[in-house]
Amino acid sequence: MNKETSDLLYTLPQGLPSYASDLTDLDEADIPQDRIPKLRILLKDANEYIALEAARLLCSWADDEGFDFIQRFVCDREPLAENWMPHRLRVYDDTYKHLLDALIRYWAKNSDNGNGITARKKIVRPVSRIIIFSNINQFEIKRIFWLIEDEGFTEYIPELKSHLTEILKNPEFHHWKIGDCAHLLQKFDPEFVTKTLAAHGKTLADYPVQ
Repeated sequence: MNKETSDLLYTLPQGLPSYASDLTDLDEADIPQDRIPKLRILLKDANEYIALEAARLLCSWADDEGFDFIQRFVCDREPLAENWMPHRLRVYDDTYKHLLDALIRYWAKNSDNGNGITARKKIVRPVSRIIIFSNINQFEIKRIFWLIEDEGFTEYIPELKSHLTEILKNPEFHHWKIGDCAHLLQKFDPEFVTKTLAAHGKTLADYPVQ
């Protein structure tokens, strides 16, 4: 990746307040509008990683072209087999967690602009697919939980029930994800949580809140 592309994807504009850790965190008023057409060009880059990074950034800024790219990447192909975005401590691939974050930001910014209902419907397919991928991969999906608790996105409850059922089959691999999901579902369907954990000889007390 050359310096121009790197700066486009990762360098914060000068003179911004220090609230943003990276470009995906920018408030709408601080988004450098001149980068958007350049990022859209990168969506066609032969280097798929660069294209995905451009899409992640655009999607986080509520850009529809960025969203469309991520939706195709998540929904129209097999799960990524390479470790493109490793977890900073545990090394496993965190690519889909970052894409989930971008989809949530897409909804949030659209919601701020009065388009939340449409955006909420649009993200269902890729978000549900990412939950399915998390059934067999280590990346966590906890970021979606606040949408369910605070914003009432209960459309994901059935998928999360399947998620809990699947990850309980491999507890050494999924670790804390079991407790996170079980405690969330406990607020909506405690009977399901009790029965599902009991089938594996567990109770909610085995997963104390971190």
